[in-house]
Amino acid sequence: MSLVSFASGLWLGYSLAVPPGPMNALIAAWALRSFRHGFAVGAGAMSADFILMIITLYLYSALRTFGQGVFVPFFILGGAFFLYLAYRIGKSQPPERREANPGSPLKGYLMGLSLGVVNPYQVGWWLTSGLSSIHQFGVEWAAGLFFAILTWITGFPAAVRAGWELNKRATWLAIKVFSVATLLAFGVYFTAQGIMTLARL
Repeated sequence: MSLVSFASGLWLGYSLAVPPGPMNALIAAWALRSFRHGFAVGAGAMSADFILMIITLYLYSALRTFGQGVFVPFFILGGAFFLYLAYRIGKSQPPERREANPGSPLKGYLMGLSLGVVNPYQVGWWLTSGLSSIHQFGVEWAAGLFFAILTWITGFPAAVRAGWELNKRATWLAIKVFSVATLLAFGVYFTAQGIMTLARL
């Protein structure tokens, strides 16, 4: 395995996973229930990345022939989903430490997977940086990328849980404000992008 290719994948993997955005907002909100819940959302997002990688490799050339119009459904569906999640998180109450039934992590996994495959940022990343890099660096690059994502979806929920243990009220308020504001901003932005792209067709 080429260490240069693996390191390149590692670096680009963090560029995909770390920036504040809808997915990290969702991971943070679910991590307040438990580490497993936050990790499950991240695992769903990572599964979406794997699916997008496979689809991108096979369909990129075909997608480009359709022009910008092919991205409109991703913009509008992604934006609407983000706005819905912002509404749900905005209405939610802080979880109790001994909550009897915080819900199944599987639901979080499916939510992360669903959000990932309609997230214009993730789709756009794979159609640009992802495709060109995997063609240039090969399998080693993909290994480094998914290792980076795995470390992030493990470390980020753990950090949220640590903050929760130190100060529940402050952590809950900070995560709620961050999550709602981020999801609202991306929801409005991507919906507007979809409408403007549709208007230009």
